[in-house]
Amino acid sequence: MSLPRIARFATGLFGTLLLQCLISSAWAAAPPPPEAFGSMPAESDVVLSPDGHWLAWTDRTESKPRIVMFDLAGRKIQRVLAVPDRVKVRELAWSDNETLIIILSETTESKYSKDTSRETFRTIAADVSGGASRMLPVTDHSSPNRKGNVIPAGLISIRASNPHTVIMATGYFCNCLLEVDTRTGRYTVVKNGNDYTMDWVVDRNGRPVAREDWDWRHHAYRLLALNGEKVEEILRRDDSEHPKIAGLLADGSAVVLLAARLGHQAVLAIPLDGSPAKLVAEDPNADITNVYTDPYTGAIIGVYVSSSVSDVRWLEPAAQLRQDSLQRAFPGRRVRVYGWTADGTKTLASVETPSSPPIYYIVDFTTHRADIAAEEYPALAGVPLGEVKEISYKARDGTSIPGYLTMPATKPSGPIPLVVLPHGGPQSRDYLAFDWLAQFLSSRGYAVLQPQFRGSTGFGDAFREAGYRQWGGLMQDDVTDGVRAMIEQGITDPHRICIVGASYGGYAALAGAAFTPELYSCAVSISGVSDLPALMREEVPLYDGIISNSMSDWKAHIGGPHDSNLAAKSPINSVKAIKIPVLIVYGTGDSVVPNAQSEKMVSALKSAGKSVSVAILAGEDHWLSRTETRVQVLKELDAFLGKHL
Repeated sequence: MSLPRIARFATGLFGTLLLQCLISSAWAAAPPPPEAFGSMPAESDVVLSPDGHWLAWTDRTESKPRIVMFDLAGRKIQRVLAVPDRVKVRELAWSDNETLIIILSETTESKYSKDTSRETFRTIAADVSGGASRMLPVTDHSSPNRKGNVIPAGLISIRASNPHTVIMATGYFCNCLLEVDTRTGRYTVVKNGNDYTMDWVVDRNGRPVAREDWDWRHHAYRLLALNGEKVEEILRRDDSEHPKIAGLLADGSAVVLLAARLGHQAVLAIPLDGSPAKLVAEDPNADITNVYTDPYTGAIIGVYVSSSVSDVRWLEPAAQLRQDSLQRAFPGRRVRVYGWTADGTKTLASVETPSSPPIYYIVDFTTHRADIAAEEYPALAGVPLGEVKEISYKARDGTSIPGYLTMPATKPSGPIPLVVLPHGGPQSRDYLAFDWLAQFLSSRGYAVLQPQFRGSTGFGDAFREAGYRQWGGLMQDDVTDGVRAMIEQGITDPHRICIVGASYGGYAALAGAAFTPELYSCAVSISGVSDLPALMREEVPLYDGIISNSMSDWKAHIGGPHDSNLAAKSPINSVKAIKIPVLIVYGTGDSVVPNAQSEKMVSALKSAGKSVSVAILAGEDHWLSRTETRVQVLKELDAFLGKHL
């Protein structure tokens, strides 16, 4: 029920509002189907070329995904690239006015359920003028009979002083920095690192100026300034928590880091000449999670503050003026700036609320016109969705726990069924933003609670670190206390509560069923963990007799494979206590949680005579990246919750 793209693009804001009114009346009689929520965003990854002539996005409105390059001046599609089956588009970026950089991934399923699958990422360059796409980087293929082998590498900078080049880093044949020709895929080694090099800093011309090394064996972090062949240590940390590179100051004098300061994550500048660190930005009540860098000057012009909506705090007056102007044009909605032209006349912005999905606009400041560039969920345009509000409740130890509560748009009176939706990670968090899963559940008449339990990020070091080694402990108690708060406040019927989660949230769902069996009516685990010691033994195997970097991280946050309390906190060892129906969902291409975690839990539940249902997502990864399987999950959820709530 949406207009063709070109016609819809030309409607402008007034036409869109009229269209939304028409769709709203069409959906008044019944909630939208699972496909309206579960389909991958119809149009996403929207990017604007530096000269403002081209727009590109990932389009999923056809039977198969494709990448579209659009001529803004001519109002026509310039080029369409087909996306191969099972390949997922992860990111788009313009390297210059001609070349689009495309990051893709593909899942290789493991042959054994105790092992994780592998997600392989590739970078491609494609021109708006046509011609074959190029893999980046590749080994030499100058011989007529050689095509060259693709080298695994990650993007460091999409613009360098040499035209038609990007800067990439690889650990494939060396831990090194590469300058890659986007026309051929060939590379030149720019700088070599060592076995511990994690990341690099380059200036606006692509010249390496610093690197960071992390020796996970000894918890040793080093930040090194690079000046030609000279390497000088400018920062040393010797603990399990280390800073993270965020960029370079505009004048090139200092590396910018995200680092702990006074209980929260702040932005620090570490001068390359070895002089003392300087504070760039901080918030006494929230973590700063990233920086916003001007793509043309390299200047850090804003920081992301992890408040309820992950706001950008602009450090540059011109950027703040642009934000203020856009906010006035879309009152009451969240406006996020995604990019702008080199001359600043056009801006790409996303507009949404927690109850309305993102719409991308091209804003032309010379004509004062805002045109729709893309819509993520056009089938939900104008549909009354659930009301989301920020809440807090007291944990049993008196700590205030933040959370989000979504209530059905029908505004029911009296207690209603509740779905508890703990997030994954657990070092992650939810935001006051559109959430397709929470809104789907709300559309079916359920209240949805998203507790930000201790261990969640964005609320300060102490809040996050309180969750360390607390799987099934304090983190689970915070979820439980949130449910009890909803009961005490009369929001939910105590006999109609289900806990649903993915990844760590899937563990929390199983833990809720096993450790608080009287609290819930059902539980749903999507790619969840059930056996903590097995996860620690099998997820990241020993490397030359020494735990790997990833394993070291997991051990610090969960515990070692032989810690006695891990077995007791594993739902698989408490299946006898489970009294409620359980639905277990997992993808056969999961590269994070081994399938054995789900399969063994299913077997244990069946052996104990418990009620268990299973949904297997063929070829799906850990993040539910395909429409078919997302919709499958929603249909399974709809039926399961309808039966048991």
